[in-house]
Amino acid sequence: MRTTFSAVVVVVAVAGLAAPRTGQHHSAATMLCGSYEHIVTAGARGTRYVVRNDNYGGRPECLRNSSGGPNFAVVASGARRAGQEPVAFPNIFRGCSWGVCSPDAGLPLQVGRLGALVTGWSTRQTRRGVWDAAYDIWFARHRCVSGQDGGAEVMIWLNSHGLRTGRGRVLTVDHRRWHLVWWRTGLGGKHWNYLRFSLVGGGTGVRRLSIGPFIALARRNRLIRPGWWLTSVEAGFEIWRGGAGLRTTGFSVRLRAAGGAVPARVRRARSRHDSQALSRDRSGHLRRRTHRRRGHRRRQPVGHRA
Repeated sequence: MRTTFSAVVVVVAVAGLAAPRTGQHHSAATMLCGSYEHIVTAGARGTRYVVRNDNYGGRPECLRNSSGGPNFAVVASGARRAGQEPVAFPNIFRGCSWGVCSPDAGLPLQVGRLGALVTGWSTRQTRRGVWDAAYDIWFARHRCVSGQDGGAEVMIWLNSHGLRTGRGRVLTVDHRRWHLVWWRTGLGGKHWNYLRFSLVGGGTGVRRLSIGPFIALARRNRLIRPGWWLTSVEAGFEIWRGGAGLRTTGFSVRLRAAGGAVPARVRRARSRHDSQALSRDRSGHLRRRTHRRRGHRRRQPVGHRA
């Protein structure tokens, strides 16, 4: 059974939250303070995205969206988690997640039919709290728009604060240097491949980041299969403690199925196998880290049935 959760939103003046500067356009803001509340927003070229308060830890959290654009700010957070898993992942996404789909997303799309996938994301970060700023890209073994995806999860961390994480081996993907680690994880009886790329040196945003090379690397190591389905491209902040002040100021995802023109950047990365040389076992597969953590985040909304 697939359930779509409707958002309950409150529209207030921006001045009610923070006084605008002199001459600044006075516009309405939408507040999302309930767990899993979401709204549809509009970006460039008419592409629409979902902003969602993915707050599964039960602590108070409020997001603010400005003018219905592809943005959000964490304006209040009661997160105080001291354990291994975060308690919230406020995010914006294109695709389908737990029965919520952005309109005309073109997803799910079978991996073998994916031509080009290019994204941009800009953030404002804070030096307080414990959090990461990351893409969360999901793959299912079968076409689905609801429930826990059981194929693979590719996280692309732009930055983090207050976290101690294994760095992994450094490699170059799409002209940037990343630390890569991976392992098998699971939750609720499902298991999937988890890959984490962490930007060397950290950053607050990316422009025209090609996701194709990340997927190609995983495919060569049999961590993603061409028959699996890309279900969503999400970007947000995994929060353990604090988080107020974190912002997404812009977001875009451009998707093209196979048969269209593929950017030269993707073609070059696919052919540059030497730059993807990784530690491999005797079977030639990418060697996983020995460390394993318990099931990674994609929490099931309360009352939801897959």
